[in-house]
Amino acid sequence: MTSSTRVALVVLRCTVALLPRDLRARYLEQWKADVRGATDLGMSPLRLAAGTLGAAALIANANRKGTRTMQPIGPLALALRLVGGPHARRRTATLAAVLTLTLLAGAGLLIVG
Repeated sequence: MTSSTRVALVVLRCTVALLPRDLRARYLEQWKADVRGATDLGMSPLRLAAGTLGAAALIANANRKGTRTMQPIGPLALALRLVGGPHARRRTATLAAVLTLTLLAGAGLLIVG
């Protein structure tokens, strides 16, 4: 076993700690096999272990929320925070559209000026 494979296995043990307890054993076994076979496929075991870190973060986040829907960002997120009450969806969409147009107008002024 190469030193990079050993380091990658240590990274995997740390990565698996991010996962919920009921998923840890399954992913550790699967990812260990992947890291051990990485050099045979011409892949870096360390890069593969780093990739599992991102995957573990996504899995833990999806499991914590119970859904994999993407959270709104930008003008829509700001509008959702500012608007509430009855007819919130319509008012939020209107506010998001206004904020987006303002943002685009500002970007246009920067480009022209």
